[in-house]
Amino acid sequence: CRTIENIEIYIKNNGKFQLKDKSFRNHHNYEIQYLALSTLSKINDLETLKIIINIFMNKMNEVFKNKVRYHGNSQTHRLIATALQNTLFIALLDSRTIDDGAMDWCLKLLGKLPHQASVKIYLEWHISLCLYLKKIILNEDSQKLLGSYNIPISSQFMIFYWLMKRKLSTKRFVNEEYDFVMDTLLSHTMGQMFNTRLHAQYLAADLYQRNEIHAAKYEYTIRVIEKTFAESKKDKNFLKLKNDYFVNNFDIINNLTPYFIYECSSKLSDATLNEVKDLETVKHQLNVINENIKIDKGDDLKTEWLRGHASDEEFEEYERICVLNQREDYSKECVGTIQKKYIPWKNMSDVNSYDHSKKKEINGDLIVVASLVDKLPNLGGMARTSEVFGVRSYVVGSLRHLQDKQFQGLSVSAERWIDVEEVRPGQPLKEFLANKKSEGYSVVAAEQTSTSIKLESFKFPKKTVLLLGHEKEGVPCDLLPLMDHCVEIPQRGVVRSLNVHVAAAIFVWEYTRQNVL
Repeated sequence: CRTIENIEIYIKNNGKFQLKDKSFRNHHNYEIQYLALSTLSKINDLETLKIIINIFMNKMNEVFKNKVRYHGNSQTHRLIATALQNTLFIALLDSRTIDDGAMDWCLKLLGKLPHQASVKIYLEWHISLCLYLKKIILNEDSQKLLGSYNIPISSQFMIFYWLMKRKLSTKRFVNEEYDFVMDTLLSHTMGQMFNTRLHAQYLAADLYQRNEIHAAKYEYTIRVIEKTFAESKKDKNFLKLKNDYFVNNFDIINNLTPYFIYECSSKLSDATLNEVKDLETVKHQLNVINENIKIDKGDDLKTEWLRGHASDEEFEEYERICVLNQREDYSKECVGTIQKKYIPWKNMSDVNSYDHSKKKEINGDLIVVASLVDKLPNLGGMARTSEVFGVRSYVVGSLRHLQDKQFQGLSVSAERWIDVEEVRPGQPLKEFLANKKSEGYSVVAAEQTSTSIKLESFKFPKKTVLLLGHEKEGVPCDLLPLMDHCVEIPQRGVVRSLNVHVAAAIFVWEYTRQNVL
C-alpha cells in the first residue's frame, strides 16, 4: 500500500504526468494524519487530551506486552514513533499532560528493550521535558531514579546533557547541578567501552564551554580531552558525534515544533520510513496548525516555547544540509570498494593433516557460548570454526548434541580437539556468565541493541566470553543487563540478521585477528 501511495504522489508532483479524470482524488495517509493533527491542535480540554494519550499508551502496552525487539521501518517502529510524536505534540498543547504517569510510562518503555534511534530520542526527549517541567534538581537522586528503570547509560548521558544545556541557556541552575553532571560524565571518560568514553568526553567538553563561569577544577581535564579530540579529527566515531544534530544543536523546548516533531526529527535520527509526501500540502497544514498553537494560554511550557522556538525555515535548511552531507559520506564510502580474495593458510586441510604444534602458539582466551543455539548444523559448524581458530572452550546447552551424527559430520570431530562444556539456558547460564565475570572475563553479546557497538570499532579484551543468541529471538532481554558489551556486525542489506553460525565465525575471526595473529 505504501509503495502504491508513493507512486501516486510522485505522479501527482511530476508535471509530465496528467490525470485524465480531473475529479479523481485520493486522500493519502500523511494527509489524513495532518488533518487529524489540525483537529487535535484546536482541543483545549485537558481531560480530552489525557484520554488521547492514554489511548496511545494502552496501544503501545498491548504491542510490547511480549515483544523483546523490533526492526527499523517495521510496522511496530512506525507505530511507536507516531505515538510518541503525538504525545510530544500534545505536551506542547498543554504541559499538564506531562504528569508522573506519562513519565513513568516512558521510563519503563525506554528501560524495557533496545529501541530504534528515532524512538529512543523521542523517549529521552519526553523524559527530559518531564524532569524539566517538574524542576527536578540533577543529583544522585535523579540518577537513582533513572537507574531504577534500567535506563541505558547512553540515554542517561543525553537526558542529563539536554537538561543541563537548557538550564545553562536560561541560567536556571545551581552550581551543584552543574558539578554533578560534569562529575558523572567525567567519571565515565576512562571506561572500558569506547563509545561510552567518547560520548562522556564530548558532552563534558561541550557543557564546559557553555558555562560562562568555567569551574577551575575541570579546566585541566577538559584541556586533555580537547587535545585528544584534536588528534582524532579523522576518527569516524568522533566525526559522527561532531555532526550529530541531537548532540550539538537540539534543545528540548526550542525544537518542540510540529514541523520538527513530525518531519525533521526522524530524518535527522537516520530513520528512513520510505514515505513520499507532497510538501506543499504538508506546509499548508503546518501553517494551519501553527496558527492554532501560537496563542499563549498561560502555560509555562508554551510561554517559554513562544519566546525562543526555532522557525520551520531554520529546520528545513539544516535538514537539507544534513541530507546532502549524508549522500556525500555514502558516496565516499562506496568509491574504491573492491573485492579482496582470501588466501588460505599454507597446508591447511582437515584434521588428519593438522599441525598440532601450532595450537601451542595460540595465546587467545576466548570462550564461545552457544547454549541458546538449538539447531545442530549451527552447533556443528561453530564447533569446527572454534577449533580452527583456537577457541579456548566451547559451551553448548546439552552434551547430547555431540553424539548426534549430524553434529559430528558438520563439526568434522572438532569437539575432540577443544574443551566442550555443558551449560543449560536459564539460571545455569546466568550463573556461568557471572562466574566468568568474577574471573576477569568480559562478556560480549553478538546482538543488535540501541547501544551496540559496531564490530569494526570494538576492541576485544583478551579474556572474552562471546554469547551467541537463539536463531530466532537472539539474546533474551533478561540476559542483556549481564553483558559488558553488545556488538553488532554492520549491515547494508534488507535482511536484518545473519545466520548465527556465520555471525559467530565473523566474531571469532575478528577476535583472533586482534589477539592472536
